[in-house]
Amino acid sequence: MAGTKEFGITGALKNISEDTTPQLGGDLDTNAHQIRWSKGSDVASAGALELGTDGNYFDITGSTAITSIKTLAIGTVVILHFDDELVLTHHATDLILPGSKDITTATGDEAIFVEYATGDWRCVSYSPAVGYERSTSAYGVYWDEGDPSPTLTRTGNLAGTVGGTSPGNANLPIQALMRRCILNDSGEVVYYLGATDSTKKEDMETASNLDGTDGQVMVEIPKFWYKYEYASNVHSWSISDVYLSGYELHPAFYKDGAWVDYRYIGAYEGVGYDNGTTAYFDGDDVSDTKTQWPGGTAIDTANDKLGSVSGFAPLMNETRAEFRAIALNRGTGWRQQDFYLVSAIQLLYLVEYASWNSQSVIGMGRTELTGGTWAKDSYIGVTGKSNSAGDVTTNVGGNTNNAYMSYRGIENFYGNVWKWVDGFNINNNIPYVSNIESDFADDTTTDYYRLEDTGESGITLPSSNDYQKTLEQIKDGFLPSAGGGSSATYITDYYYQDSGWRVAKLGGAADSGLLAGVADWYLNSSSAVGNVHVGGRLCF
Repeated sequence: MAGTKEFGITGALKNISEDTTPQLGGDLDTNAHQIRWSKGSDVASAGALELGTDGNYFDITGSTAITSIKTLAIGTVVILHFDDELVLTHHATDLILPGSKDITTATGDEAIFVEYATGDWRCVSYSPAVGYERSTSAYGVYWDEGDPSPTLTRTGNLAGTVGGTSPGNANLPIQALMRRCILNDSGEVVYYLGATDSTKKEDMETASNLDGTDGQVMVEIPKFWYKYEYASNVHSWSISDVYLSGYELHPAFYKDGAWVDYRYIGAYEGVGYDNGTTAYFDGDDVSDTKTQWPGGTAIDTANDKLGSVSGFAPLMNETRAEFRAIALNRGTGWRQQDFYLVSAIQLLYLVEYASWNSQSVIGMGRTELTGGTWAKDSYIGVTGKSNSAGDVTTNVGGNTNNAYMSYRGIENFYGNVWKWVDGFNINNNIPYVSNIESDFADDTTTDYYRLEDTGESGITLPSSNDYQKTLEQIKDGFLPSAGGGSSATYITDYYYQDSGWRVAKLGGAADSGLLAGVADWYLNSSSAVGNVHVGGRLCF
């Protein structure tokens, strides 16, 4: 440079090194002491994603799978914020993803991509919206039904881990996301509850309200993918929180004709809400008169409601159809617990504990009571005994009113009172199922379908009562193919049946003892029957 005088510029720099505050311009102006990303316009998802040039931070809308990103320039760095669920498809050059595996996004997830060659992008960072890393492989169990041991063998990323105990949240990305919340009648989460204390909100400081004022106390279950296989007497189940080849979304999340991201099950057994007095009430009916509603009245199926609230004896002694009606009265999307949802929970339990014997690995729960009556604080325990445990699996056994069990926030999934299971009809031991609430009805196959085994043959369940020994070869649920087990061998839970049209209940009651458990099916009730030891559970 010849010097500034040659250019006739007064006060100009003599050389570039004198400039201590270079002006890069726009969002990269370092006089602001920071480099800022520019927010570009939202981009609709597409197979070949085309990003704008108006920024480096983009919201990606829609659910179309992304297999590549169109070129911008080598060295370009972008942040993508996903507004919806979609699949990012790994490619060895076009779209390199962590672990060389596809990623199913969740709302709020973010990823940083670098264009390392023309039209070729690498994901250098992926941040899920939730607080757990996404699994890079599935995990599951297999069971040789010729082995009398109730313990299963772990597979996938839990292979080698001993069965009979939980491997912990760090190893269970699906189960770890199950949590209690308050759900309003529109099916919206009002707030989440404390992970280890439901009397507090998620911050573990603010008091929660569990009496129904804020909404229903529910357990949120995230959708997951699964695979079932059977060969040479060996059943295998595997689950994943992302899509993997050969896996499918669990049908529990296909609800009323549409896929949903979450299902919700009552944290407590169903409590009656009387429309006439606009209040919840204790549902014990020790006199077996079916006039347990306030004022000595009977159920009003057009207006009364089923609830999931703390501090009451659960409603019982109403038919499955009556429970169905008052669950639906809570609003669109509500129902009582259904076959596919309980099947999903049974699968999550089985993969977590790798044992059929839930009464051994979790505990007996409220199944050992003797000498009492079907009254509040006698055989029937009030809801909310698990509040101080929050989402933690816990158990108190014995012949005591303190007894209860809870699996990841689902109090008394087995024990206390039997719970009706809807969308499940049986005729002469032939099972039929549905997951469309508007099709739920008793004593019918209309809009139901017969469960089939892996060979696509319709199954018929055993025609005698017994401890379950072997399973039907079905991917939808857990139902016995033969008896001959015991309370300590094979499946360890009992199976009841009868001929003709029957409706289903699950889990056992306060006096069931070793007959009860997560797979204890009672398929011998007439649809006209309501008993003092039978209740229900609210779901969404």
